[in-house]
Amino acid sequence: AEFDQNATTLIEAKDLSFTYPERQNRALENLNLTIQKGKKVAILGKTGSGKSTLLQLLVRNYDANQGELFLAGKPIADYAEDTLRSQFCFLTQRVHVFSDTLRQNLQFASAVNIPDEKMIEVLNQVGLGKLLEQEQGLDIWLGDGGRPLSGGEQRRLGLARILLNDAPILLLDEPTEGLDRETERQILRLILAHAENKTLIMVTHRLTAIEQFDELCVIDEAKLIEKGTYAELLQLEKGFFKQLVERV
Repeated sequence: AEFDQNATTLIEAKDLSFTYPERQNRALENLNLTIQKGKKVAILGKTGSGKSTLLQLLVRNYDANQGELFLAGKPIADYAEDTLRSQFCFLTQRVHVFSDTLRQNLQFASAVNIPDEKMIEVLNQVGLGKLLEQEQGLDIWLGDGGRPLSGGEQRRLGLARILLNDAPILLLDEPTEGLDRETERQILRLILAHAENKTLIMVTHRLTAIEQFDELCVIDEAKLIEKGTYAELLQLEKGFFKQLVERV
């Protein structure tokens, strides 16, 4: 299927249910959700509540057991893999570091050639400027036989790839996990600026800068239990989100 660039309803889930292979409990149950093009959507919930599952289904790492998932008005299964890949930029919780140069590890984010200046600028923005202190610069070798990256550095490398990627839909799974509050604010600022003309779906269990998102979706025990703007969710008398905010 061709991707309709002009579709205003970008993602639509209808009665979507999914259980991971080898597991008993549903990861998503009867999810109904519509996401409009250009919106910034945060998916909130406790660890293990099923909030990352929607991202996995969107990139077709798995297919739903029940219900339907549409992208730009067409069933997601109708698209070729490379069509999906050109639409989505997906930051998973585990960032893969290739056994290659830093330059190649960043170039991987884009089909077109990224200028060195741009790579250097983004590395400094995400706090990886110190990797450039060696004389090899962008040719420093990472991964096997090269400089090992800590968990936090891997996460920042993933963020650098996001900022260098031009795909119109960003899917971010806990992008600021393990970062301190101040760094998290700075990184979210970069992400939101980069996503200004894109659609952003971010899974998180943290509440930093959450009021800057157009819509919040709260998932608990595989079900979508609350949906609305920050202000709307704070109005819900015994709301799950309201309790989260008041607990912080």
